[in-house]
This record gives sequence, C-alpha cells and structure tokens, in this order.
Amino acid sequence: MESITRLADRALSRRVAVLVVATIASAVLQSIVQQGPLNRLYAASGYPVPYYVGQTSFSADKLEGWYRTMDAAGTLGVYWQTQFVDFTFIIATALLHFWLLVLVARMLPAGTWRRVAIAFVTVGFAAPAFDALENLVSFVALANPAEINPVVAIVYSSIAVLKFAGFFAVYLWVAVGVVTAVILRVRARSNPAALIGATR
Repeated sequence: MESITRLADRALSRRVAVLVVATIASAVLQSIVQQGPLNRLYAASGYPVPYYVGQTSFSADKLEGWYRTMDAAGTLGVYWQTQFVDFTFIIATALLHFWLLVLVARMLPAGTWRRVAIAFVTVGFAAPAFDALENLVSFVALANPAEINPVVAIVYSSIAVLKFAGFFAVYLWVAVGVVTAVILRVRARSNPAALIGATR
C-alpha cells in the first residue's frame, strides 16, 4: 500500500496535461478491450445470462446449469478464452483507476483533501484485484463444471460483489472529488482565505 501511495505521489508531480493524456489513454485502452475481444468472446460463448447476473448468483446449481448450456452448444471453451482476455481488461482498469484518481488528487488543493485523494488511489486497485481473484476462482469452478462445490460458488459471487463495490467506490469518489475541487476553487476566487483553510 505504501508503494502505491509513493507511486501516486511521484505521479502527482507530473503536469496536468500528462495526467489527462494518461487517463484518456487508459480509458481508451479499457474501452478497446471491453468493446472488442472481451464482449465479442462473451457473446460467442453463449453465456445464458448477463455477466453480472452470473457472477452474483451465489448458486452452484445455477452455475452448473449455465455451464451445461454452453457445453451442450460446444462454446464452453470460448468462455474459458473470455476469462483469460479479461485479465487484459483488468490491467487496463488498474491503469485507468490509477491515473484518474491521481488526476482528481491533482485537482484538489494541497492539504487534507489531497491527502485523502492520494490515499484513495490504493482503493482504486481493489476492483481490478478482486476481478483477477474472481477469475481465478472461476477456473476452479470450470475445472469441474458439472459438479461445482457450493462453497466455491459462494466465494466466487462474494468476490464479484466486492469487485462491483470497488468500482462503485472509485467512481463515487471521482464525482465527489471533482465537485469538491470545483467548489474549493470557486470559493478561493471569492475568498482566498477559504483555500488556505482547505489546505490545512
């Protein structure tokens, strides 16, 4: 965690333009992976339900049924490929969260708000980390898709819920951080002492 914070501190010294370009590039990379091979393979696998439904079912019986459907259609192997391609999406997401959260930190004045923002960069890695762990657990389930241990199904879905919570936390903080930065800058223009107080 300290290494991530130190890395964020170093990135914070970059010019705003560099942070903006890095954030946009990461977002484009994530979009290319998601809208291209990832979504295409998921559709080709014929998974019977949307990914978020399958990941949060908490049911071994449901997972077995969905895997059985793909196996009967001869597309279970394609679903395996989807899981591997997802790791590329995970890497792109980690990069996006890092640069986006550093950019938000840069927008905030030095002091308490910026320290909070830098600390939140670590939280930004939670979603991709849980996503990777979720994939690893899915490999355990896929090793014997006809007989999935109920505990494996519960662990799989629990990790998925934590992943989605991580995504929600990041984008909620981005909204809060940007709005806060705008408010503090507006207040600083009308009352410079307000910005000084915000940096303590």
